[in-house]
Amino acid sequence: MTTEPLTVRRVPNAVSAQVGVGGRATGRLLGGNLTSLATSVGVRLPNLDGAILFMEDLKHKGLGFVDRLLTQLVRSGAMDGVRGIALGSFEGFHDVMDRGWTIVDVLEHQLGGLGVPVLGGLPCGHDVTGSDGRPDQVAIPLGTHAELDADAGTLTLAAPCRA
Repeated sequence: MTTEPLTVRRVPNAVSAQVGVGGRATGRLLGGNLTSLATSVGVRLPNLDGAILFMEDLKHKGLGFVDRLLTQLVRSGAMDGVRGIALGSFEGFHDVMDRGWTIVDVLEHQLGGLGVPVLGGLPCGHDVTGSDGRPDQVAIPLGTHAELDADAGTLTLAAPCRA
């Protein structure tokens, strides 16, 4: 824990690190688990206008499920006004291929054309492990001001977090 800003850097060999759209964005960091976000549309999802949206997910279903979740978020209008996208762990999909598509293809297809910077490869999420095989995630404070620099591969979070 710190009262200093926190900079989270892209891990080049992470699955989602292969997804990216250059640029910079600032805004309030919102989001979390993709399944939880998509199932909150129309119920309790906060307004994402002006936000940097963080997403990660476990592999509990196939690529089609992830595609449907992202389609729901995009087509519902929930992502209208999002300034940038920060992608955490999708490591469970590391060697998954379905009809020639990988998780990178799905993420690029759904997010690449939104016209906002996309930074993948952040070591945040449910299924990140260290070299010893034990959980090793970075906790990020949702609700705080964030600066995303997709070209530099960094997400800088202001501190202290204020909701």
